[in-house]
Amino acid sequence: MGITAPIVVVTDLDGTLLDHDTYDPGPAAAKVAALTAAGVPVVCCSAKTRAEQQVHRAELGLTGRFVIENGAAVHDDDGPVHVLGLAYDDVRDRLAQAAAALGVTLRGFGDMDVAEVVQRTSLAPEAAARARARDHTEPFVVVGGDADEEALRAALGDVDLGLQRGARFWTAGGHHDKGAAVTVLRELFTIDYGARPLIYGLGDTHNDVAMLAAVDIAMLVQRPDGSWADLDVDNLTHVDGAGPAGWARAADSILTTVNAP
Repeated sequence: MGITAPIVVVTDLDGTLLDHDTYDPGPAAAKVAALTAAGVPVVCCSAKTRAEQQVHRAELGLTGRFVIENGAAVHDDDGPVHVLGLAYDDVRDRLAQAAAALGVTLRGFGDMDVAEVVQRTSLAPEAAARARARDHTEPFVVVGGDADEEALRAALGDVDLGLQRGARFWTAGGHHDKGAAVTVLRELFTIDYGARPLIYGLGDTHNDVAMLAAVDIAMLVQRPDGSWADLDVDNLTHVDGAGPAGWARAADSILTTVNAP
């Protein structure tokens, strides 16, 4: 027998639904369309900003809810429906306080123009502008002085900020994560359906741990080198295929469940 609970798919973007290098969904695009046609919401849950995600969602034909800036807020097509993070200016002010306490210079996206973001990220100018359009979190680099992760985390903690580490930048923000956003999504979809949904989660790396731990069925796609990230998540399904190729394979599995008699 098929599963009778309503199904929701929550997915990371970079390196998962989108190719790590090209940001192209490739074979996953058709599977997104198949899921939505089957009545399964596909919810993007990413570190990307609202402006960045709107472009990708439009390309994929997605509407409805999505999660921005590592769980800082749940949006729908009309705007934010649940905010978990701090306001961007508040984050910037607190980050400046932490920098002063450390005696270092921290350069955030708010200090950079589009050209500098392009230089640091290799994004196209229009994409860099969307990455700068932030609501709740601030990526930054240490450009003056020296501070290791322990010192940064302690100084940010003193001003009640959390710290996340990425490939190119540190990111400061409130105490939120993708897992907390999944909890909010579950509550919202339960109201919609009048029943608790079965939530699938798809990710590729350590930044997805909280999300994958919060969903009902967690699926991990391969990284570009063919390996899987070593994540401490119970009952994690490892899917063959890097990024969108693995996503497409995972979607086929979900569709089989949806279409089961």
